[in-house]
Amino acid sequence: MDTTAGTFEQDDNMDNLVDNWPSFQNRVTVFLGAGASIGARNEVGRALPSAYQLRNDLWEKYKWRTADGAFDPTALRLMSLEHAAAIIEAKTGRTVLGEYLQETFRCSRPLWQHLALPHLNPASLFTTNYDQLVELGYSSCGKVLDVICSNRSPIAGQTALFKPHGSLSHLNQPVGHGGLVITQFDYLEMIADYRKMLRNAMTGFSSTCVLIVGYSFGDMDIGSELYALRKQSDGIPWYAIFPRSDKEVRTMYSKRFGIEQISRTFESFLADLDARIDFLPSDVKHAEQPKLRASNRIQ
Repeated sequence: MDTTAGTFEQDDNMDNLVDNWPSFQNRVTVFLGAGASIGARNEVGRALPSAYQLRNDLWEKYKWRTADGAFDPTALRLMSLEHAAAIIEAKTGRTVLGEYLQETFRCSRPLWQHLALPHLNPASLFTTNYDQLVELGYSSCGKVLDVICSNRSPIAGQTALFKPHGSLSHLNQPVGHGGLVITQFDYLEMIADYRKMLRNAMTGFSSTCVLIVGYSFGDMDIGSELYALRKQSDGIPWYAIFPRSDKEVRTMYSKRFGIEQISRTFESFLADLDARIDFLPSDVKHAEQPKLRASNRIQ
């Protein structure tokens, strides 16, 4: 983690990635989980919610009644977001649920890290997030993305962004074609009918250096595919990037997943990497954030 501007906690795995960068830089795939969107705010200024917060917000808005008293999230016990969303969908219908998700996750500008990401020139990207922060970052840099939410081949000459859980840009499409995967039945449908899409999207992972940012392997559908694919191919190091300095966690990732953990946030990882290999143009450097924010290029 960064402590002061330009100063970072020492991390052997970060050193290893930098040492390998000349060999890896043209074969990088970036996988973004929910942690990659931490810090972002939607168009009305609210922070993008975690899965736990989204479950609570949905339940309080659409299921909880005033007669029940003050809303207490602990009353939901261990109910998952997927189960809660299925119940709410049964009550409100799909349209209302989709509109709420669109309002909740729609952003007008990217974070600095999403603006910096295109300059890393990844071969492909993969995200479980609904938001369009990656697309906004690429658009601000004048680069085009091929957003893929279905089982189709990428467009030649464009960087592919795979979004198996759907995207706000495809909100009105069926699940598996861009519609948002939110209920337990959406997950069942995706697993049953679109696992091939996940495998096709991740085929290149076996021959690339995969950077997994802010992803906890909590999704059994995608997590199990990643796990199986990593076991099949360990020729090139993979790195998991999230801010936790825990020896046992690092050991678990290394031994069980075959992935080396780097203790950085998405932002501090890219800032540290740029400080070492200088991949960002001068106007997008980490220190330029105040100017970028003032010119409305980032949040």
